[in-house]
Amino acid sequence: MHTAVLLLFPTVNVIVTALFAGMVLRQYRQRRHPYQLYWSIGLLMALGATLAYVFMIVVQPTTSLGTFLFRLYYILGAALVPAWLGLGSIALISKARLTYICLTSLYLLSAAAAMLIFLASINVRALSHVVGTTGTGVLLPGPWLVAIITLNTLGVVAVVGVAIYSGWQLLRRQASIGGLSTKNILWANMLILGGDLLNAAAGSLARFFNFDIAFWLIMAVGWVVFFIGVVFASRRSLKKEREENKYAR
Repeated sequence: MHTAVLLLFPTVNVIVTALFAGMVLRQYRQRRHPYQLYWSIGLLMALGATLAYVFMIVVQPTTSLGTFLFRLYYILGAALVPAWLGLGSIALISKARLTYICLTSLYLLSAAAAMLIFLASINVRALSHVVGTTGTGVLLPGPWLVAIITLNTLGVVAVVGVAIYSGWQLLRRQASIGGLSTKNILWANMLILGGDLLNAAAGSLARFFNFDIAFWLIMAVGWVVFFIGVVFASRRSLKKEREENKYAR
């Protein structure tokens, strides 16, 4: 019964991330905006991380498969998701060349982080008690920690930087950036940042309230906030809409 309860809340996150990833992918197929593709990748990674966590519980964390699934959960959820979401924010306002440079760099950093986490030593005792927790303390300190801090920092800096830039452009009364409403971009990135911070703080908040299940509940709220930001970013400026409608006629 206890295991069923622990599976319930991660399963809610599976549903939430799968739903949102599907919606953003559909937007990308319709409009072909790169930022929608990168946000979709980030959401699919979050979905993969949560599925890995759920299956890890089912097969037992300390088995060979369970250990592999924990590493996969940590690679996707702790290391890669924030950075790929940040890339989406960069692609929202940047030219294709800058986005391509950031994408290439992220490929290399992602591969390095994945390799370091797969090679990291594991505290088997901590792993045996990982169910219902975030997994902090399972991997023994090593170079992987630097990779995770770097990727998370870059992701947050990207989102914050785009939010500041769009706010600055709004103060300059520039109505749109790349055909998107400046105000929408500002609100989108504030919400995306809020969702990122909620997800990042989920473990700490769960420990603060001494309620481990709260981790997955807070994560679900974080993804909802993030998706609302995506919706704001997808709203085209009125001027751009009029131009598209004009040419459509």
